[in-house]
Amino acid sequence: MNKEELIIERFIKKEEEGSYFLLPFEVPEDVEKVEITYDYTRFSKETKEDNGTVCKEINIVDLGLNGVGGSYIGSSGSDRSSIYISAVKSSQGFAAMNTDAGKWSIIVGAYKVQDCGCMVTYHITFTKKELRLLKGDTHMHTLGSDGTLSVSGVAQLGKQLGLDFIFVTDHNNYAHNFQNVDVDGITVIPGTEWTHYRGHAGLLGVKKPFESAFCVNSLAEAQEKLTEAKKNGALLILNHPFCPNCGWKWGIENFEYDAIEIWNGGLSISANLKCLEWWQDQLLKQRKIPIVGGSDFHSLDVLRLMGMPCICVYAKSNTNEDIIQAIRNGNSYISLFTKGPDLYAEAGGKILGETAIHGSELTIRFWNLKTDDLIRIITDQGTEEIICGEGAREMDFKRNYNEAKFCRFEIMRNLTPEFERMMVLISNPIYFD
Repeated sequence: MNKEELIIERFIKKEEEGSYFLLPFEVPEDVEKVEITYDYTRFSKETKEDNGTVCKEINIVDLGLNGVGGSYIGSSGSDRSSIYISAVKSSQGFAAMNTDAGKWSIIVGAYKVQDCGCMVTYHITFTKKELRLLKGDTHMHTLGSDGTLSVSGVAQLGKQLGLDFIFVTDHNNYAHNFQNVDVDGITVIPGTEWTHYRGHAGLLGVKKPFESAFCVNSLAEAQEKLTEAKKNGALLILNHPFCPNCGWKWGIENFEYDAIEIWNGGLSISANLKCLEWWQDQLLKQRKIPIVGGSDFHSLDVLRLMGMPCICVYAKSNTNEDIIQAIRNGNSYISLFTKGPDLYAEAGGKILGETAIHGSELTIRFWNLKTDDLIRIITDQGTEEIICGEGAREMDFKRNYNEAKFCRFEIMRNLTPEFERMMVLISNPIYFD
């Protein structure tokens, strides 16, 4: 990981004993984690005439921390010599918070200082954000609506299945977003599935997307409700719009949405394919619509497991904000399994969901492939199909599509001998302009 380090020394005089003062430092842009360690001579050792040793505490320096604008983050007193701060999790006694760029300050507590003073050295390490692949599930339910597991239960299960993040999206309910879930290794992001007889919508990334009750009785009221959610910061996704039972009957064109759920783990293949056909038609009309996929998990079921499918995002960190931004941008693909297949594509420094300059060379890498997988490279000019040979696990390509407006990717796989190949990966496009 890319790290930057800063060392600050502060000599504390005896006359400063019993006081607090601030030691300012600058946090640079795009920092994911701030770590602070400090050291000083806390004990002295004296050898007695009988060769015994006496250890005396001669200095005690407490540690606290303020963020940008003097906002208080926390304190550990003198019990620990090392702390860390990040948006996902921080050391005990310190708030988990965004590590915003700007002036921070160490709170120095000079509790006890020897007569000759005390030199304290602070080592501050900034872990910079870097693009990484994270896998998650944007659609699941708990005991808060019609699921069978608690929020902590789905978080534990998601971690066991290899997910890096989950959105909990109970029907018309956001009480779960205010529960404290402390499961290391997985980011639990707030969500709600606004559920109506005429369609469902995922409202992702905010704890409370709307103030009044969810129920509406007209198109105008539905538009007002979802507009309110977007104004409150929710990422708006139209869920399973072509489901025969609970599809989007309000008219897709009547709403300003951020993404379409093109792949729902609880739907039939035909319903998902109908959405894929609609989306391809929109791409040909030069509309840039990000896609997502989610399991729509409710209970432990072999045929409807969490993370099937999972959304695989290229995000700068595992924080709520960076994951949501990656989904909003379409910096992602959907894979049927957490263990792949997987994809990275770039053109002129632009990745999935972004717009490259016309004529930029595409660099494409697939991994976690299987023998006989069918790779499809799809542009508005046509489709190239490639069969993975015996033992193929990774494949790399370079392509130039000088006239193409977009390029996206699919992988089909024989999951069982009795059936034809099924979709196991679909990506957002790289666009060309």
